[in-house]
Amino acid sequence: MKSVSENEKIPLWARDRPEKPESSERVAQVKYGALGQLFFFAAFFAFILRFLIGISGLLPMRPELLNTILVVVGISCAIAKIALQRYSLRRLLFTVAICGIIGYSAIISVNFLFLQSFLLIIAMQDMKFENVVRFGFYCKLIAIIIHVIAYIFVFNINPDVITFVYRAGIGDPRHYFFMGHANTFMSILLWTCLEFIYLNYKKVNLLHFATIWAIYLIFFYFTRTLTGIFLLVAVTLLVAFDKLGKDFYGKLLTFLTKYLYVFFAIAISFLVVVYTRLSGMLLLWWHALDNFFTGRLWFGAFAYYDLGPTLFGRPDRSPQRVFWAGRYFRTMTVFDNYYLGNFLSYGLVNTIATIIALIVLAGRMENKEKIILILFALYGLMSSEVSNITICFALLIFGKYVYMDKKENDSSTLSQNAPKTVQ
Repeated sequence: MKSVSENEKIPLWARDRPEKPESSERVAQVKYGALGQLFFFAAFFAFILRFLIGISGLLPMRPELLNTILVVVGISCAIAKIALQRYSLRRLLFTVAICGIIGYSAIISVNFLFLQSFLLIIAMQDMKFENVVRFGFYCKLIAIIIHVIAYIFVFNINPDVITFVYRAGIGDPRHYFFMGHANTFMSILLWTCLEFIYLNYKKVNLLHFATIWAIYLIFFYFTRTLTGIFLLVAVTLLVAFDKLGKDFYGKLLTFLTKYLYVFFAIAISFLVVVYTRLSGMLLLWWHALDNFFTGRLWFGAFAYYDLGPTLFGRPDRSPQRVFWAGRYFRTMTVFDNYYLGNFLSYGLVNTIATIIALIVLAGRMENKEKIILILFALYGLMSSEVSNITICFALLIFGKYVYMDKKENDSSTLSQNAPKTVQ
């Protein structure tokens, strides 16, 4: 009589099976995936470090060679990551076309900020988005802590070495905590707070918001930067409404994500174009708006009168004092307004690319991502730094939906959640 082994007595579904050796193709994918992630974070860190060194007051001398090395390392690592990615023909053609347009804009405007940001966006395939945001969060948090501690120490030991900026009409000094400018410091602090909210969105509560508000208001007392206050009010309200879980709210967020940026881009450009044609009450209302934007519109109107719009960008002009419409201006195409920067300095191509991405992708995004992009549109009214990914992570959200392999992420999630046989 034929004997039956112990393993054969066990039902088929419960028998031990020898593990199949992984194919060489799968091993290569894992190997190149890990290498690609290393390249991505190396590029991200190089760009962050270059920005922080550029604004830091802790370094009295900033060697140009170091700046060049960081740029080369950042761009090289980003391109290496992109080269390791997989592309469909459509995605490859799209990537080449957009890189060509934005690269051309970067070259003729001598402004590589958009190119740097876009390289990181298209290098996000197979990256876990939360890890990318978390990496940027910790880099900025560490930089803030170091600079604040150093500033407090120097201010109490030798305050004469610190130079202050004074807001007109107030007279109180604006502390910059060794980070370039009070506005720059508060931009970094604000977006670090927003990264914290994003990373902890499911469990964020009233205590978290109270802590964030307390920290921000403490630094507001020293910097006198109002812009972030409006953003904190907005994010507090948007998150609070989202927690109520109303269905219509998701549709409202989608609408605002798609069209708020478009509205601001058109409205701001229209205001600077029509300035010289206004009179009477309309002109008074225009100047009231300009006061709210602390002179940004008037500067934009002058730049439009002097230079006109640009599709692909133009280089900054050397500063010269020019008298126009009752004010003196510096003839530089640098704006503290994202929409004016695109219209008059960086190139309308960036506005058009962002509009297309928002309209196409907004419906696929989570509510917390829609909220971040709404804040991105609002913050652009008072700052051009939203285009800098090392400060503001909003543009990286596009990479999550355009260049990350969503099907593969979904299948890996399913495999992680599948029931496992107990040995």
